[in-house]
Amino acid sequence: MTLKQLKAFLALARTLNYANASLELHLSQSALSLSIKSLEDELGGKLFNRNTRRVELTQEGKSLIPYAKKLLANWDEMENDVKQRFKLNRGTLSIASMPFFTHAILPDVIHSFLSEHPNLNFSIHDIPNETIIEKVQDGIFELGICFEPELTEGLEFVPLFDEDFLALLPKNHPLVDKARITWQQLFANPFITLQKPSIVRHLVEQNCLRNNMTLDLKIECHQISSLSSFVAHGIGVSAIPRHFAKHIDLTENVLLELEDGTIHKTVGIVYKKNFEISHISAQFIESLIRYKF
Repeated sequence: MTLKQLKAFLALARTLNYANASLELHLSQSALSLSIKSLEDELGGKLFNRNTRRVELTQEGKSLIPYAKKLLANWDEMENDVKQRFKLNRGTLSIASMPFFTHAILPDVIHSFLSEHPNLNFSIHDIPNETIIEKVQDGIFELGICFEPELTEGLEFVPLFDEDFLALLPKNHPLVDKARITWQQLFANPFITLQKPSIVRHLVEQNCLRNNMTLDLKIECHQISSLSSFVAHGIGVSAIPRHFAKHIDLTENVLLELEDGTIHKTVGIVYKKNFEISHISAQFIESLIRYKF
């Protein structure tokens, strides 16, 4: 059963006249007759009784009318929905994003995007870096925002910016008068960082090993905003991604440059290789690329 057959059936059922139905559909009478006959052949019986004087619906034809109307309405609704999605007037974009990116950058990007496409919706899932990569590979999320994976098999990675780290110290720390400090000076203090499997925690621990030091872990927590509160109380020091700096309360904390900034990691967008991403996702990627990081 085709859309053309349904439209032909409903037009003839409404007019009970081949000439009028043909005009309505912009079809020849022979093309209309062919559509009706092919529909009847598919369904296995007559939908219309017709003779030289009149056309009448059979009982089976009458029973088909509500179904045909419903199918046509669903088709029109589907067509309109997809068209609106292509025009970015409808749709929800689900994104997996690292918590620090979600907090520090995504609100500004989405605010700008929604100013151009106000009818779209977002579902944001801030989850650990490694989980993002797995879920994009598994097709659970179309887009992920994360640090560049070491293995990109089956994935496309679009770089956005390179991230490095700043030292975070309490206001009364003896090192705050320095313009910059070394990682070794930082690691010599009780340390506060994020809980595993955070990529921030992993990068800090890797750098600690490179400096032949042992991390004196005092507190681990889930959010950088929580971490900064513990630092402000003088419990320890930390290192945070540079792009989170504007969310730190500098009345209680101090941010310092790190001299030997060996943590440099590219942040970008991942999606499945050889996968045709949605129009909404493609437009959002363009917005991220244009954003001034």
